[in-house]
Amino acid sequence: MQPQRRSGKRVSELDVVEIAEEKKARAKRRLPRGHVTIFPNWCKGCGLCVEFCPTGVLEQGSDGRVIVAHPEKCTACRWCELHCPDFAIFVTDVEPEEVVK
Repeated sequence: MQPQRRSGKRVSELDVVEIAEEKKARAKRRLPRGHVTIFPNWCKGCGLCVEFCPTGVLEQGSDGRVIVAHPEKCTACRWCELHCPDFAIFVTDVEPEEVVK
C-alpha cells in the first residue's frame, strides 16, 4: 500500500526522505546553543570542564590549556561552567537565529 498525503496525492520514497530531512533541519535550528568563553589566566588546567562537557565542545591540549575545539556543539547546558572550581569558564546563550545562516 502506497502512503498518501492529506491532499490525496501519493507519496514517493523521495518525498518521505525530503520531509524527514526538512524536519531534522528544523529541529537542529531550534536546539539551544551557547558560546563558551575561557579565561586563560584563571584556568589551572584541571580538565574538569572537559570531562563534564556532554557534547565534546572542549579539549585539553598537551600543554594543559583548555580550548573550545567544537563551538558549534555547545548546547548551553553549563556543565563546564558549574564544575569549574576557578570560575575560568563562562557560557552565554546564543539565539538560534544567530546560529543558522
